[in-house]
Amino acid sequence: TLALCAWTWLVWTTRIRNIWGDDDLDPAEQWALTALALSFTVLAAAVLIAVLRRSPWRGAAVKALAGWTIGVWAVRSVGIATGGRGAAFIVVHLVLAAVSIALAVLAVREVGRASIGELPVRA
Repeated sequence: TLALCAWTWLVWTTRIRNIWGDDDLDPAEQWALTALALSFTVLAAAVLIAVLRRSPWRGAAVKALAGWTIGVWAVRSVGIATGGRGAAFIVVHLVLAAVSIALAVLAVREVGRASIGELPVRA
């Protein structure tokens, strides 16, 4: 879960810098892409806070970040692969997608194991 938070923060905060340095994007595109990137950074921060505080909603927060990660990367991967970019761009971004999705799946599994471990034991 912490790896997913750190990875998400790294990938998407870096994306914000790249968005505003891209002269090919108009301001509307820059704001829309920034909103997407901020949605990830806010969710990652919420998960981190929930985990560190051992909040009862940490499982829901992890699942929200994981679901958003998987959904967005699934859609973006198709666009990246078919968008007419160079091979290096496609490979780099598909690797980012694969790592992101793998970490999301692992985080959900971790939350599931933690939930099972927290169930009360009946005699």
